[in-house]
Amino acid sequence: MLRLIHKPGDKLFVHRFPRDIPPGEEISVKIGGVESELLDTAGLVIRPPRHQPNQKRQQRFTLVEMEFGQKVIAHELQVNFTTTEVFLVGQIYSALILKPQILVPHRSTLSTYYARKGKKKLIHAYFQSAGHPFIKIDRLLEEYDQVLCVDTNSAINRNGQKVAVTTALVAKSERLGEIAAHIGAVHTIQVVALDPPPGNPELHGIWSALGFLVKDHPQLVEGRIAIITDTEFGMFKAWQDRTEPFYDGHRLPDGVDIFYATADAGSEEFLPNRLMRACDSLSAKKLREFMAA
Repeated sequence: MLRLIHKPGDKLFVHRFPRDIPPGEEISVKIGGVESELLDTAGLVIRPPRHQPNQKRQQRFTLVEMEFGQKVIAHELQVNFTTTEVFLVGQIYSALILKPQILVPHRSTLSTYYARKGKKKLIHAYFQSAGHPFIKIDRLLEEYDQVLCVDTNSAINRNGQKVAVTTALVAKSERLGEIAAHIGAVHTIQVVALDPPPGNPELHGIWSALGFLVKDHPQLVEGRIAIITDTEFGMFKAWQDRTEPFYDGHRLPDGVDIFYATADAGSEEFLPNRLMRACDSLSAKKLREFMAA
């Protein structure tokens, strides 16, 4: 059996498939009992996150789905919990006798969730193109030059006008040591729209934030960009494939990918959810101030 080279001390999970497993084009890996914590900082002091009294979290699950675009025979699954990488060792299904190799999926989906009233409450998710997938979304964010988290809150003012407040946080996710991540300097943008165009104000807010950055801060949109939002997850795959327009007939620009994260859960555990919670709080505060003026 082909072996992968891992560093000494890496925490590995290895699963060997039965020899009579039939070929298939997809494979899913579900990991239960997912636990993570984010640390808070006050100046140079690092503090553990605050928890509500008697707070009990629902068990978290992470699902990694890999698509290969052709039939393969799986021999061994390797999950490196230190680097969070996932590898599948197997062979392409063929009449020829092929040696086992490390198979690279042409697309992967990562989603973390918990069960609520018999349904899945999605915490965060992402569609990844060709390459080895990861089991932690924070690790994926390190692959991007900038992370753009955007949230929009809306209300109707006393004059019957719709008011939409968008907050965008621009940051860089960086690796600290082997397993820790850190969000660097954050640039904050807020846009207030009176009577925004028909349709989803969240998408209008994202497009407006991107346009503002391209015009006034082009250095913040250089390289690869990860957009984090909490709207229309069902459209993510088509947006990522550029088969459907993202906003006003325009597709996502090249080098821009989209992540889903909710502000309602996971803000003490995962970076994208912490950023989304911050965006939501800032938009809500600005909207209250604007409506009271």
